[in-house]
Formats: sequence, structure tokens, C-alpha cells
Amino acid sequence: MFNSTTARRPRNVGGRDQMGTERLRFAPEMLARLGEELIPHPDLGVVELARNAYDADAESCEIRLQRVGEAGGTITVTDVGDGMTPEAIRDGFLLLGRSSKVADSITPRGRRKVGEKGLGRLAALRLGRVAVVRTRPRREPGREYTMQIDWARYDRASAIEDIDLDVLSTSTNEPPGTTIEIRELRSPLADADVRRLARSLVMLTGPFPDKRDDFRITLDAPEFTELQRVVEPGFFEASSYILRATLDENGQVNAHLMDGAGTVLASGDHFEVTSHSARGVPAGYVAPAAELEIWMFNRSRPSFSTQLTPALRRAYVAWLDEVGGVHFYQRGLRVHPYGDRGYDWLDMNVLQKRNPEERPGTNNSVGRISVISEDGQLVPKTDRSGFVENGQFVELKDFARASLEWAADVRLQRRDERKIQEKRKTRDKVKETQDKVDAVLNLIPESVRPVVQQAVREDRAAMAERLETVENDLMLYRTLSTVGTTTAVFAHETLRPVDTIEQMIGSIARRGTRELGGERYGSLLGDPVDLIRKSAASLHTFAELPLELLKQRKRKLRNVEVNSVIRELVENFEPYFSDAQVIVSADLTDDPVLIRSTIASIEAILANFLANSVATFTSPETQSASREVLVRTQAVDDHVVVTVLDSGPGISGISIDDVWKPGKSTRNEGTGMGLTIVRDIVLDLKGRVWAIERGELGGAEFHVSCPRAFA
Repeated sequence: MFNSTTARRPRNVGGRDQMGTERLRFAPEMLARLGEELIPHPDLGVVELARNAYDADAESCEIRLQRVGEAGGTITVTDVGDGMTPEAIRDGFLLLGRSSKVADSITPRGRRKVGEKGLGRLAALRLGRVAVVRTRPRREPGREYTMQIDWARYDRASAIEDIDLDVLSTSTNEPPGTTIEIRELRSPLADADVRRLARSLVMLTGPFPDKRDDFRITLDAPEFTELQRVVEPGFFEASSYILRATLDENGQVNAHLMDGAGTVLASGDHFEVTSHSARGVPAGYVAPAAELEIWMFNRSRPSFSTQLTPALRRAYVAWLDEVGGVHFYQRGLRVHPYGDRGYDWLDMNVLQKRNPEERPGTNNSVGRISVISEDGQLVPKTDRSGFVENGQFVELKDFARASLEWAADVRLQRRDERKIQEKRKTRDKVKETQDKVDAVLNLIPESVRPVVQQAVREDRAAMAERLETVENDLMLYRTLSTVGTTTAVFAHETLRPVDTIEQMIGSIARRGTRELGGERYGSLLGDPVDLIRKSAASLHTFAELPLELLKQRKRKLRNVEVNSVIRELVENFEPYFSDAQVIVSADLTDDPVLIRSTIASIEAILANFLANSVATFTSPETQSASREVLVRTQAVDDHVVVTVLDSGPGISGISIDDVWKPGKSTRNEGTGMGLTIVRDIVLDLKGRVWAIERGELGGAEFHVSCPRAFA
């Protein structure tokens, strides 16, 4: 049985009867695959509509949210651009998978079009059950074309192409442009979705000094106004260093490092910059021409020309937190997710761990890579999450990283030169002081001179011995620093496959439920998938914890509220505890307890205690019926006492004093460094530590007492 277009009398072709012609058809489920499932967040679809407005030469684009916090709400996107003719609707707006915007095509305003294959637009339109498009082409003044897409009709159809869409023509007094209403939202937008959308729109044209003013975006949401207030002031004048690097059409690099005032401190040619490339020294990059600009800041000591008031400092830090990182701009508009919070695509934070003072991270720098014309070399991913990492993109990324490494090398050289000068000055000052002491000794009467000289010699010997102790400690902590740096690097690299595992688990759960049904999926795959999910969450904790502990803001000396640090750390460790089947509880004093310290120091103390307890429970030698850990805080006179107790086997095979010594461990696989770190941190805080072999819960008890700080 053939439809009217194919049911014809068979004709003989090459000795065979041709019964008719057929064509590929697509089921309505393809719309879900191409729309909702390929676009991870709803904001990406709405941003795609804003990008379409930019391509339409609009001066402004307004986005209205009505009752989006509940199902059934409406999103309206209105621009004052060129609008669409019926032909443009048919051959552009409704044609998915092919861009009508030829690479480097220029609008009448001189903009290079940024739109792609329309999947982001499809995802936005399918956020609701109905989409209404009203468009007023500039070339047809007074004329409006309207089209309504009712997705329920597609859901009932056998194939997508079976549904006709009527384009209605009416007269209008409205100016040229396009209005798209996404009605009857299928799911509410959470506060996080609205904030993500607000940030994406604020950052679409960038926070930079030369921000374009020919395209304005507004969003009627408090989050948007709040973010504008944070982002728009700009604090670029407070930067300490500025890196500018260019990659020309021939693949050659040129870079300049400047101070905050714009004075060039160093310049690097192609060979000097690319010698810092991890991929070798390329004769020339095979990548689109690009510019890299990075402003580097000191979070704690910004170089403001005006007085740094507490309010100004808070605004400055909030600005860095919101816009920090290196963003990617293609043809004038930002590309997601480069520069998003938590997405360190250039691995700046990992590199920063090598030397926090001389390398920028995502929380103390603001930068951008600007690519204007790439002749299709950069291929957007289908889900709109950046570009496919083809050879050209990898080369572009390497250009940015090599430039950063070159700038870091210049800063390190400058720092080393300063250190050499300071050491020379210190050495000269010590020699000068000793000479003065010796000269004074010669003025002392001979009867008492030997006694005084002996006292001076003993003092100098004691100072030399103390210096040797300090140098030994320095070597120990340099070793620990190297271990910490290596751990941070591996932790950062671990996050990528863990994120992929978590995403795939979600995909397996969704597809399994759809294909097998909820009950059958649960019985066949539910438990294994849940186990993988829990294990991935535990791995995520392992990977994130070292990076969290090494954050620069946590190394600032302040009055630290101990209870809040304990709560946050225990919460972050939860997947780890759950995977090890350890129950951790907290018995915290009701009074706020402050210690003059750093957050990182308190976290290091607790992390070592908790990791020791869990390692003891999971050791093959341990046979414990219960796995309990209790963290307790008390205010005792003018001290804060933190106690960590567990129900393990206690401390055995080592003296209670030796547990604090470096290299001493109760476990064969232990490093013997954890409790040494705890001891040294507490001593630096002018506190004391002690342990009990078997305490209240039957296992080991560790106590820390530090002077209490008062606000």
C-alpha cells in the first residue's frame, strides 16, 4: 500500500520493476532527542534566541519571564531586528540542522553572524507546550507574520513532516522585529536556572572596558539586575598585571606583559612564547587568528587609586567571583561554557598550585580569547556546550596556555631577581651587625671580655642551631607541598572522567526507564546503577577535596568559626563516609567558637583526623561491628577544644607520643605525615594536641586545644 505520491504503476528499470519512491521520515521522538536531551540547561536555548536577535541586527533584545517558577509559565523573547519574511521562516527558522548563515556572512550593521544549526532554538521552543512566533520583516513595513507551533500535534503524529504549520499574515503598527512566546512551560525554572540565564545574558557581550553598546539585552528578573550591579562597575584599573597576546593569520604569536598601568615589562616573540608549549615548539599554529587578554589581580591587596573602603573591597571581590576566568568570544558574543564558574578549561588553577603568587587562577583574573574570523575551523558541539576539540581548537587552547606560561615565567624571573637582591641585603645586614658586635666587644674591659665573648658565641651557636631546625622543617614542608601539588593535579584531572561517568549514569537511567519501564528497570538495573552513582559521588569527593583545601581565600588569616567549618567539611565528606559505611555525627557547642587561624588550617586538621578514622575502619585488619566517628567542640575557659573520637580498635603498636612524629604510622600503608601536619599547625596556633589510645567510643581519641578568639 503506497500513499498518493508513490502509488504508481510499476515501471521497468534495468530489468527490475520500480514500485515507487520513498524518503526518510522522522518520528516525533526525534524532536526530544534533538531538543531537550541535547541541551543540558534551559538557559542555553533562551540564550540562543538572544544570539538570533543579534544576527537579525537588533539593537536590543528583551526577555520576559512570567510565572516561570511553576509549570505553565511563559517566556517571551522580543527583539527590534530585521524580522523574517515567509521565505526566511521556511528556509531558515524551520530548517533544522543546516545553518543559512554562511561562515563570516556580514549583516548590514557589519556584524558577523553567530547562529548555527538551530538545535538551541528548538530546545528553547520545546520548553513549553506551545510556541508562538510573530515576526515583522523590515523589508515589508506594516506587515506581521504569525505562526503557532502546538507540540501536542507532533506528539500524536506518525512523522514530523506530516504536520503542516500555517503562517498567517496581518497588518501591524509595531516596528520591525520578532517576538517569540514560549507558553505553558513543561517544567518550572528553578532559581538556579534563572540565575544561570541571568549570568549568561549579562556576560554575553562581556564585562570588558571596550564592551559593545550596539546590542543591549534585558531580562525582567531580580537576578539579572543584581548581576548587572555586580558586573558593570568593572575593576580593571585595580589589576597588577595585564597579558596581551596575539595569534595572527600565519599562526605566529606575539605577547606583552604589562603592569596595571599599561607599561610594558616584557615582550615575547613567537619562539619565546611557544617554547613554553606542552606540545613542542610549533613553526606556526594551525588555528584561527585570535587575541588573548588577561587582567591579573591581587584579591587581598588591589591597587585602587581611591581609598579602599570595606564596601569597595566587598564589591571588588564579588566582581572577581562573578566574572573571573578566561571567557571565549566568537564574533563578538560569548560562547558557553568557557569562563563559567567551575569550568577551568585552560587548567589555570592546576598550574597556579605550582606557585600561587605568580600564576593567575580563575578567582584572581579576568580574561578573554577573541576570535573574529575562523572560516568554519571551530565546530560547535551539538549540545551548544562549546566547540568540538578538533586540531584547530586544541592549537588555539595551546596558544593561550603557552602565553600564560610565558607570562608566569617572566613574573617568576622578576620575583627571583627580587629575592636574590633581598637575600644579598639580608646577608650584608647580618655581616654588618656581627661586625658592630665584634667592635663593641673590643671596647669591653679585658677582665670581663672573655665571659661576654663566650656568651655571644653561645648565642650565635643557638641561632645557627635554630636556623638549621627551621631549614629542616622547610625541606619537610617543601616535600609535603610537592605531594599536595601532585595530588591537586591528579584530582583536577580525575574530575573530568568522573563528570562523564555521572552524566552517563543519568543517561542510562533515563533510557533504561524509557525502554524497560520503571518497574523492570528498577529490578534489573536499579541497584547496579545506584552503586555506580554512589561510587562516582565518592570519587567526586576525593577529587574536589584537595582542590577545595588549596583555595587561596582559605589561606587568609582571620577569626575562623570552627563549628561552621566542621559542618561544611563533614557535608563535603559525606559521599566518602557513605561509601565506607561510616556514620559521622557532630556534637557542637551552641556558642560560636572562634580561632585566629585560616580556614585551610582547620580543614587540614579535621581532614587528617577523619581520613585516619575511615582508613582504620576500612583496613583489612580491622573487624569492627560499628563504624562511628564523633566530632565534638567545647569552649573551655579561653580555649576551644576540638575532639575527634571513633569506635575503631584504638591506637596500638606505637607509643602515644610517637603518633605525632613524621614517618610514624599505625598502618602499614600510612605515610606518617598526617598527624605531624596536625601537630605543627596546632603549635603554630599556640595550641596543644594529645591523644588517648582507647576513649569514650572504644577507639582512638584526638584532642586539639587552641586559644579562643573573640570578635
